[in-house]
Amino acid sequence: MSAFPTLDQAKREKDNRPPKRGPRWAIDRTLAENPLKKKVRLHTLWLGVGTGLTFSLALWAYEAILFVGRHVAYPWLTLLAGTVLVVAVTSLAALLTHLVNKAVLGIAFWALAAVAVAQLSILVPIKTVPSLMKLLEPGLRSALPDYPITSSFRTWVGVDTAWLALFFAILGLLQLTLVEQATSAATNVGRWVPYFIFIPVMLLASVWSNNQINSQLRAPLLVTDDLIQFAVDNRDIEVDPLLARQMHLSSVKLIADLLNRPRRLFLGSYDESYWQVEVLIDFDGEWANCTVIHEQPVFCEPPSNP
Repeated sequence: MSAFPTLDQAKREKDNRPPKRGPRWAIDRTLAENPLKKKVRLHTLWLGVGTGLTFSLALWAYEAILFVGRHVAYPWLTLLAGTVLVVAVTSLAALLTHLVNKAVLGIAFWALAAVAVAQLSILVPIKTVPSLMKLLEPGLRSALPDYPITSSFRTWVGVDTAWLALFFAILGLLQLTLVEQATSAATNVGRWVPYFIFIPVMLLASVWSNNQINSQLRAPLLVTDDLIQFAVDNRDIEVDPLLARQMHLSSVKLIADLLNRPRRLFLGSYDESYWQVEVLIDFDGEWANCTVIHEQPVFCEPPSNP
């Protein structure tokens, strides 16, 4: 008898070999035909999308509502642009964690996502949104200044990154276990367990980001509009002198003739510390500039065409 297998024996041995194992990103027939693994990947993707959507809505939706009521120009633009970018970042982190299938690397991927999201918290309102405004309304190219990233902004982002990295690392540590358990769960409640954990963590993280960055960025716009609205509401009324001083009513005397016009507020220039901020106001084609120092409006200049 020959020591070498026949052609039929070799073929049978090849057919009986166990399927090859490899990384999740390897394109393999067994993997492609495994519906459970497809389900895990889909669940992972939706978890990443839901996580980013929760963070973005908690961070920017409330601000958008404030801006709508305060005449700030393009109030929803930061929310829309920020949501697209943040969801892309968190979805990528979730998918990469799934593909490498290691919790340690998952922590690293989500920590990197925290760095990116903290950067977006400044870059979206300061760089992305003004660029989109100028694209949608070319006339603003000459009206709006360049917005530099100052040392104060970098400090805010650094502190925000450290805080977000802590929360995001928790998600990276738990993702694989939670998704696999949810995919094989027999009840709808079991399938939603990852969201019950990820969403509260993102809400807490967004509260910090809002207090650290967003509330400081929007404060000059809000106090300026509050002042103008107070002046409009009390135009023909004798205001108590103490209240007038508290509201800095005298700072709008030079633009009193414009106050009844429709208005839009834009962020203007600012100093290195974001202590002194200029707010640009478009009064239906006539422009004015209000100076805000430490969140207190102090002076509004007569209209000047930018």
